Amino acid sequence: MKKFTLFFLAISFAMVSFGQTKIGKTTVNAALLSKTQHQGMLQTYNNSQGTVYYTAPSHASKVSYMTQNFDGTWLPTSWTTTVLLTAKTWQQGNPAATPYTTIDPANLYSAICPYCLPTETQNEWLKTPSITGTAAATSLFLKFWLGFSYDYLPAGGLGVPGATLQCKISTNGGTSWTTLWDANTVTAFTGWGWREVSCDISAYKSAPFMIAWNITGADGDLFGLDNISIAEPAAIDAGVTAITAPLTTCNNLSSAENIVVTIKNNGATAISNFPVSYKINNNTPVTVTYTGSIASAGTASYTFTGANAANLSVAGLYKIKAYTSLSGDGVATNDTTTANLSIGTASIPYAMGFEATDNLAGWTVLNTNADAFTWGIYTGAQYAHTGTGFAAYPYNTNGTTAADDWIFTKCISMFAGTNYRLRFYYRAFNSAFAEAMNVKIGTVASVAGMTTQLVDLPSITDTTYPVSNTTFTVPASGTYYIGFHAKSAADADYLIIDDVSIDIVADVAENPSSDISMFPNPASTMLTINSPEKIKHIKVINLLGSVVFEQDIFTNSLQLNTSDYTKGIYFVVVTTEKQNFTRKIQIIK
Repeated sequence: MKKFTLFFLAISFAMVSFGQTKIGKTTVNAALLSKTQHQGMLQTYNNSQGTVYYTAPSHASKVSYMTQNFDGTWLPTSWTTTVLLTAKTWQQGNPAATPYTTIDPANLYSAICPYCLPTETQNEWLKTPSITGTAAATSLFLKFWLGFSYDYLPAGGLGVPGATLQCKISTNGGTSWTTLWDANTVTAFTGWGWREVSCDISAYKSAPFMIAWNITGADGDLFGLDNISIAEPAAIDAGVTAITAPLTTCNNLSSAENIVVTIKNNGATAISNFPVSYKINNNTPVTVTYTGSIASAGTASYTFTGANAANLSVAGLYKIKAYTSLSGDGVATNDTTTANLSIGTASIPYAMGFEATDNLAGWTVLNTNADAFTWGIYTGAQYAHTGTGFAAYPYNTNGTTAADDWIFTKCISMFAGTNYRLRFYYRAFNSAFAEAMNVKIGTVASVAGMTTQLVDLPSITDTTYPVSNTTFTVPASGTYYIGFHAKSAADADYLIIDDVSIDIVADVAENPSSDISMFPNPASTMLTINSPEKIKHIKVINLLGSVVFEQDIFTNSLQLNTSDYTKGIYFVVVTTEKQNFTRKIQIIK
């Protein structure tokens, strides 16, 4: 029964990432994830590494001879495989994990190859058909996107001995092969992520040839392959492919933050002396002239600094757009990339529904037991409490490994002496398999940092979304994280949570010693609020605990229209950069 359930779940679920919703894969278990991507896989909702945004690649070119994105029937027509390990070879799929949605939002599938155990050995080939008719090309380039981890390559040292992927070419029908590119030779990097590879194959354009991707070794990591093209590139074609700094952070940034971008020359000729720009929240662009030279297929990093740096001193969400403006550029669709940053801590009230429109910036996942199964974000209205999005932990299919996985909120400002309420909805996927979870709070998003338990749910079998309500305080004012810890026994099923919120309870104690003033009290039609610190958020709660007014602002003084309020007692909660302040007021008529 469980195997059928899991298959049904994999069909119905879709991973939410990068602001898009992707269709779930039907041919690969949704829990077939990489070893190294889990920590921070939700780091910034629109960014798999919490750092870099990639545009959907454009392979527009002068002449295109082959493209493949693996969205059709598997195997693609005339493609072939050579298989050594039947269950751990090339296959069509897109595991429910954030990095798989970073490449092309219009596409649904990737070619993937799972990792094998140290006692197994892979030698898995994925081969194109013979490619002809390229002799007339002035130049010829092979481009593809590869998802992998450096850590479990042989060079990375964590695998036993590790596995690598090589891209090869053959001009004699596959009798012999020449290596074009080897993942084991890349510069070391951290985590799991997609990278675009470009190979100049102009030397082979006169003869029919085949391309192959060959995985060899043992105890490597999950490999993903997508958006392959063989084309004669446009003569002039450049674009910004990534924004690598600044990063999403809980700390406030300065009024002069460097913006670092990666520029790529997608064209056939070298480029230099062209404009590069960025703008924030669609405001006035900052433009400079890039004076260096970038060879064909080459990349360069540029830093906007000094007078061209960005003012990110106010906490909040920022959308950064960076682009090139190269004269004669033959492909306009790959000039631009964007990044969404979350700067500073979240304030109370805070809510997360795991919807495509929600901002997951700062949420992280920790796969404590280091298996291939951890929390992810899915869609499916039949499983969500509200909307279509929710978070879920999938069980380890080996039947022997218990859950030990965390999903942490972003950093949240909390204050001593304030009564907070944590509310969330939870359920088991299958009532026949009991799930277990506890929820803790702490100042660091780590196992050791989760110092206080808020909720313990040792046996979850309900499939109709019970609600958990817990009132708590914090020992000192500061930044906190709340962690949801999946601890189900081995061979359970899916554990699901949705609609997490943190609020202030209506009977919160007043703190009248603050310098913040509210007058008149009692009020009738207008309440004036003054603060020596910038007010970031204001909320008004009635005695029933209902929020009657709420707004994000950034001012020292405001007037609140109370003319529509019914007479009675209300609590006004003001959040500044340094404190939460609550005052009881009376409305009279």
